[in-house]
Amino acid sequence: MKPIGVLYLANSAKIGGGNRVLMDLVIGLDRSRFAPFIVTPGRGSLADWAASQQIPCRPIEDGDWAGRTGLMRRAAQLSLAVAGRGVRIVHAMAPGSYRAAGLAGAFLGAVRVCHLGFPPEDGELQWSFQYGPEAVVACYEGQARDVADDVRRARPESRLLAIPNAVDTDTFVPAPHSPARERWRFGARHVMLIVGHLSDVKGYPTFLRAAAKVQAALGDCAFVLLGGETVQPGFGAVLERLADDLGIRSRVHFLGWRPEVAEVMQAADLVALPSLAEGLPIAILEAMACGKPVVSTPVNGVPEAVEDGVTGLLVPPGSVDALASAMLRVLRDPAAAQRMGEAGRRTAEIRFSRQRFVSSVETLYDDLLRGEEYRRCSSVML
Repeated sequence: MKPIGVLYLANSAKIGGGNRVLMDLVIGLDRSRFAPFIVTPGRGSLADWAASQQIPCRPIEDGDWAGRTGLMRRAAQLSLAVAGRGVRIVHAMAPGSYRAAGLAGAFLGAVRVCHLGFPPEDGELQWSFQYGPEAVVACYEGQARDVADDVRRARPESRLLAIPNAVDTDTFVPAPHSPARERWRFGARHVMLIVGHLSDVKGYPTFLRAAAKVQAALGDCAFVLLGGETVQPGFGAVLERLADDLGIRSRVHFLGWRPEVAEVMQAADLVALPSLAEGLPIAILEAMACGKPVVSTPVNGVPEAVEDGVTGLLVPPGSVDALASAMLRVLRDPAAAQRMGEAGRRTAEIRFSRQRFVSSVETLYDDLLRGEEYRRCSSVML
């Protein structure tokens, strides 16, 4: 049988956490059964990645929130882009990219799925779900509970389920003696890594202020920032000025986004994520898979992955002193750090493998398609 076409709508043209969920899903799909086609809201690193993987991809400018005319235009463009590709599933990776996808799915007679990552804003689901979807996927269990009432108000007949984000446990592995290790340690004795788009919400200012305290206590540190400006243009320069003001600019290394995420993580002593809000962060799952202790804030889905004192340490959002103290605790106790890293690796393998994630999504697709076939047959019989 010909593979079933799946239209994926990315919420950003750049590679951030949400698009890394999309990348994991598309890479893991059973290509004998499903044929992915990605649409991005413009040209960027995600389209470049898709080309490198020989995955069909087309940039179509955003229009979901540009009024009725923009919405209709984008829905029509989406429908035309996949003409002849046998698309029976439309999967938007965020509510912000769903409206036109939902309308295009109605034109195509496809089942529609909306993925949740970052917690939706008040009223966002009501506005986004005017056209479907048949299923809403939360990225952690608590999120499914949190949005249940909003989903029911917006689309009572939608199916709501939690499918936790995942990590490629074959790529992200412990590698204490990796040949690339020294490259990403920058000659320092202690290396702390923060991963995510450069923004206030990811807690970068808190990280840098805590870094200054750690440097003063230990010396010979490197603080590595891995992420690009996907949501807050110009914030990198703000962080550079802050590092200058703190007197640690020579110790801070801005890498931007780069594909060697696993190598950079394998070289670090710990991974910090002092976010103010999250979904279920891919960076935390990757750090755990690499056997690295995690120091994070217990926001949103984080506590479903990080068990305080077992796989990492949890600190209050915005607390510079607590973050610095937790990082120092990890760095000063290598045996405890190793135990946390090993426990994190086990958790990643058991609960957050990419195989488990993709299998759950494919099962959802099968259920939705069977339901659609049943409705079609019933309508014909009537």
